Formats: sequence, C-alpha cells, structure tokens
Amino acid sequence: MASTNPNKERKRISLNPLELTSPTLFRCPISLEVMRSPVSLSTGVTYDRSSIQQWLDSGHITCPATCQPLSSTELVPNLTLRRLIHLWSGTPLEESPAPDNSEIGIISTIDTVALHLLNEGDLARSESAVGYLSATKKEEKDRVIFVLAENLERSMQALVKVLKNSTDIESRVRAARLIESILASPISVSDSKVEIIKKIDLFTDLIHLIRVGSLSAVSAGLDCMQATIASTDKNKLQLEMVKAGVVPVLVTIIKATEAPHEVVGKAIRLLEQAVRCKEGFEEIIEDAKGIIDAFVPRMMKVGRGGRDAAVGILWVMCNKGGDNGARDAVKVAQGLVGRLLVVMQEDCSPVVVKMAGDVLRVCTLERDKEGRLNGNYTKTLNTMPF
Repeated sequence: MASTNPNKERKRISLNPLELTSPTLFRCPISLEVMRSPVSLSTGVTYDRSSIQQWLDSGHITCPATCQPLSSTELVPNLTLRRLIHLWSGTPLEESPAPDNSEIGIISTIDTVALHLLNEGDLARSESAVGYLSATKKEEKDRVIFVLAENLERSMQALVKVLKNSTDIESRVRAARLIESILASPISVSDSKVEIIKKIDLFTDLIHLIRVGSLSAVSAGLDCMQATIASTDKNKLQLEMVKAGVVPVLVTIIKATEAPHEVVGKAIRLLEQAVRCKEGFEEIIEDAKGIIDAFVPRMMKVGRGGRDAAVGILWVMCNKGGDNGARDAVKVAQGLVGRLLVVMQEDCSPVVVKMAGDVLRVCTLERDKEGRLNGNYTKTLNTMPF
C-alpha cells in the first residue's frame, strides 16, 4: 500500500469546514467551492477561473448564472474579491497584476455583494457583505448607497439584523454607518422611511449600540440616530426616539466629564429633538438642574450645532418649564449669562440669537426680594452686545 503524507491529509481534511462556513459570495456559482482565482464576465457575474474557462472551452457563449449571451469572452480578474477571500481564509496573497479599476469590474462586485446582503439569511455571511460594502473606496461609496437605497426596506432589514444580532462590535458599527448613509441619501423615498423605521424598531437597536460604550459605537449610534431624525419630518420620529428610551442614555453622555466634546455635542443635538415633544420634555425636566449644570460649562466647546441645540433646550425650558422648576434651574445656572452674550455676538442664525435673547431676559430681568437685578446681569453688563 502506498504511503500517504499526513500533512497533506490534514490539509485536505481542514478544507471541509472552510467550504461549509464560507460566505456565499466567495463561492463559484459553477463549482460551489471557494474561488481561488475569481474572474468576472461581461455580464458582471464572477466565477472561479478554472470553472468558467472549462465552460467556455466546451463551446458555450452564454453566462451560466444569467443565461445571457456574452458580448465578450474576456475574463476580467476580480482582484477586490480575491483580496477579501485571502483575508478571510488567512492564506498569503500571491503577487498579482495591478488592480482592475474598470467601471464594470467595480460595479459588478458591488452589485453582487449588495445582492447577497439583501438575500442572505446567514448572519456571518451578512457580516462579510457589510464589511466589504463598508470598505469600498470613497468614489465607489455612491454606488453602494444607490443600490441599497433603491431597495430601502430590504436593505434596512438586512442591516438591522447585523446591528441587532452580531457579536462583533465593529460589524454593528459598520451596519449603523451604512444605515446612516442610506437614510441621508436623496434616493430613498422620504414617505416610506417613517413606517420602515418604526417597523424595524431602529432606535432601540441604536440605543443598544450606544450602550456598548466604545467611542466608535457611541459615535456611530448617535450619528445614525441624528440622520434618522433628519431624514424625514422630525415630529414623526421624535416620539419614537423617546419611547425607545433615548433620554437617559443622552443624559448619561452629557454628564460624563470624560466624554469628548464632539460626542457631547451630538448628544445635546439629539436631546433638543427629544425636549420638543411632550413625553421627552417631561422626562428631561425631572433632572433639569442636573442636565443644565452638565452642559452649560461645555456649551461653547461642543461645536456650533451642539451650542445652538443647547440654546434651544434652554429656550424650551424657559417657555414650558415655569410651573415645574425648569425655568428656575435655567435662572441659577452658573456662568450661563456670559455664555449667552457670547453666543449673541457670534455668527449665529437669527433664530438662535432670538432664543438666546429670550433666555437671557429670563436670567437677568428677575429681581430679588429687595428689587435688585440678578447679580449675573451686573457682572456681565459691560459685554452686552446692544
């Protein structure tokens, strides 16, 4: 009996689980095995070179997957997919010619991966598709968003599945970033967004992502939530966001002294959306003083959007909070008057200037029992911009 090489035998056996667990998009449509040399036909479908060459050599002039006649039998190396397969399998990548940057090569790969994402039921394969689509170059990203936005509901459901169920934090972050881009795209139909967002319970899953606590997860969750609110009529989604439990999460971020200013600014912008609906306002005023004391010292450091949102929150509290202590919390906020005066002197919109002026009057025109102006007013009188 001929001797066998145990190393070769172990290598042969180890390929079985690889084949069983490989993402569908890595498999050749003809052999159903992981492709070693992926090439694309003129129809955009990718095959393993040996399999498709055998098909062509036997006299066929059609694409096996689509049955379309081939305008050309040229095989274009799909080097992007080849690199992904080697990264996934952990095998070294051999030297190869310069990448094919032709439009057909790029578009066919993106469309194929997007199609797999929309139709894939396996979580691991969906994660692979999300990873590929997220890693596309900037000039290719528009094509990714176009394909996904045209299939809005299916795309959202597929991405939320990764966002909800993946145990890999970065996969969840990438899914949130893709959702953010899709909702911001003018291609997706605005009228259908609200019902889809409610149906898939997007806000709840974004809150879970934020609670992971890593900077990338928090930023992605906040950005995606902001894009969701901005993608349609804000009044239609503010209540959904509050019902999902966003207020305590945002307050925790705002009160976290170690949180980066940029992140706090994002949280303040979302809190302004929450405070404008009845249910959100009622939650926020329960800790009005604590929230105001947390963001007033930082309101000039959180970017223009965060600063303007902070003024908006204060304005709502002054106008709605007379009977529940929220207005009183605004009056006694340490250092607020000086910051409002600076805001009014900066390049702000007329609306923000008007709101800042309204809040300033509440803070400064209150008199004490002896009829004297509030001390905050006299200390900053010399910087009054008018």
